[in-house]
Amino acid sequence: MSAPRHHEADVALRDGSTVHVRPVRAEDARAVRAFFERLSPKSIALRFFSSFPDLDRAVRWATQVDQHHYGLIATSSADGRVVAHAGWERDPDHPERAEVAFAIADATQHNGLGTILLSQLTQTADRAGVAVLNAEVLPQNHRMLHVFHDSGFPLTTRTLPGVVLVELATSPSAATVEHFQRCDPPSNRAPFRQGRAGSLRR
Repeated sequence: MSAPRHHEADVALRDGSTVHVRPVRAEDARAVRAFFERLSPKSIALRFFSSFPDLDRAVRWATQVDQHHYGLIATSSADGRVVAHAGWERDPDHPERAEVAFAIADATQHNGLGTILLSQLTQTADRAGVAVLNAEVLPQNHRMLHVFHDSGFPLTTRTLPGVVLVELATSPSAATVEHFQRCDPPSNRAPFRQGRAGSLRR
């Protein structure tokens, strides 16, 4: 079981702004908590399935760094504040699978950052021996479902009462590579080329 390889990059968003995407570190805990606290009530509910989540637990999960956990943060080039977090946690009983979760600042949503983060997470998971990323998404979280469906990676979904189960294969196909090269501006493709074939909730 190998640990993910780390890299970081500046990426351009659709609105012309730039964010710095890098692996999360334990010392980011305070900044990540402040990020969670700035999320709107709607974004909190969509991310945590609760209006009043246990933020202490959420921050511990988000900043845990080991062979079973991997996380990314995006920081604003304007003020350095965290504007997104995405991470996966390996299933201890099925180490070839991992659960993935995303949160993006309300003002930064709709600019393609979710696609960028998903691509990075998929790369690192693939290198670490994780073949499938799975997520539970609320049915009303249309934008997150859109990010998964438009990722270009092989995808299956299953609808249960109150939740949509998403499973995403991490091995990129030729069609996946072509998809990101077609949709991403050249400045965002460096992380994609660092992996085997691929790059890096909205």
